[in-house]
Amino acid sequence: MILFLMRGLLLRFVILAGALTLLASCTTSTLAPRGQVDKGLTPQQVDAYVGNKASKPYTRRTSADLLGTPAQSLIRYVTAETNILEFKNPALGQELENKWGKAKTEGFAIAHFGDSLVHGGFAAEMARGRLQTLRGSAGRGMTFPYSLANIYSQNDFQSTFTGEWTSANSAQPSPRLPLGVSGFAARTSDTSASFSLNFYTAPELGKKRVKLFYSTNSASYTLRIQSANFLHQVNLPNDGALPRTQMLELSFPEMSDTLRFELTSLGSNSGRFFEVHGISIENTTPGVLYHSLGVGSANYGALLGQTYFEEQSAQLAPALIVLDWGTNDIFSKNSIPPELEKNMVQTIKKVRAQHPKALIVLTSAQDMTSRRRNITATWDFAILARRLAFENDCLFYDWYRIAGGRASMATWVAYGLTGPDHIHLTGLGYAVKGELFAQAILNMLERVKSDPTLKNIEIKTTVATQPHSVVGWLKEVSAVPRKGLFDKRP
Repeated sequence: MILFLMRGLLLRFVILAGALTLLASCTTSTLAPRGQVDKGLTPQQVDAYVGNKASKPYTRRTSADLLGTPAQSLIRYVTAETNILEFKNPALGQELENKWGKAKTEGFAIAHFGDSLVHGGFAAEMARGRLQTLRGSAGRGMTFPYSLANIYSQNDFQSTFTGEWTSANSAQPSPRLPLGVSGFAARTSDTSASFSLNFYTAPELGKKRVKLFYSTNSASYTLRIQSANFLHQVNLPNDGALPRTQMLELSFPEMSDTLRFELTSLGSNSGRFFEVHGISIENTTPGVLYHSLGVGSANYGALLGQTYFEEQSAQLAPALIVLDWGTNDIFSKNSIPPELEKNMVQTIKKVRAQHPKALIVLTSAQDMTSRRRNITATWDFAILARRLAFENDCLFYDWYRIAGGRASMATWVAYGLTGPDHIHLTGLGYAVKGELFAQAILNMLERVKSDPTLKNIEIKTTVATQPHSVVGWLKEVSAVPRKGLFDKRP
């Protein structure tokens, strides 16, 4: 009898040890408050290698790397008199200074929402790099395997996949799937499917946390996630009361240029599904984390349609949230749509309800041309965005003025900073935009620090081309426009 009991206890111990070994590879959770989520633990180390061992080492690119010698004069010419975050409520300046001051110890996350002008990632790369140089790097931030959605990727990686997937994004009036904070979702019901993120260089050195935002309605799925020689194998849970969305947090002692996800399911998958909503790649050290959350063709209704915004954005814990839409709202009819102001206010309210302590930035849209017609509504939108920013205690970034004002797009095109559609920028143009946005944050911080009694920053502007704008800088670099002016390319 005693021997029988001992065998029973031994069997239970073996089962428990096996379960603990599985749990040690990762953490999967409902989207609890950020501070309550356990950290992913050590993965298995295997012989098979995922990635390219000969990939280029990571280097943080700067505007000088892309623009060449003229980059040196950009910040000198486009001064803080023009390029600065504006505010009407004096508390906003002090709040930003306090948050920035804690970046090295507590982190400083930026969530930058927007349209195709954000989606590509060039501007975010420049802003991210500039700010991380000053306060340390907390990682790459949120992304998505864009090939699943049959859309272009961000500038630093490509993605591949296998299996059949259905996708949706927040540019669609009625998305076919519930969306998360990335603005994208992809669903499969295949018994075997995969996707990979293939970066153009190796990542920053050091330990990484990978956060997978997903949803599933079945416990039959097993997920293998690997980078370099480090592998996690996870049986996705289903306790009969699935949350609306879940997050899987994985630890990697190091990563290669490739992050691969392989999904398998036992038996028939009739009615079962797995959805991916986004992937955040983060360092284990505090610093600046810049999430680029653009969706091509999206407008100011985009975030209002994100079903999982509250749960997933809570995990990003942004200190600064940038709302950077407007182009797609105004360019087709060259006017302010009747519903735009309402959508902007509702978006601010939705963001603030979930992130009451975060600072919100509204932006204006750049001058543009469509079918040889100047979109004069960009000026009207700049006025609207400024008013709503100040009425709703938001910061304001007047990119319309900083880029050059009315009819300035022709100059951007002539110098090779904008593509042939006279709306979307080239990689060089985005490099300028990202560099100046980061500098605008720093200019505001310097102004507040130098004058603690500062009550507001409001810059009077007109529709005409402004002094110390990007257009003025271009003409100073070369009085004669030429697209080959800059000696380097992204």
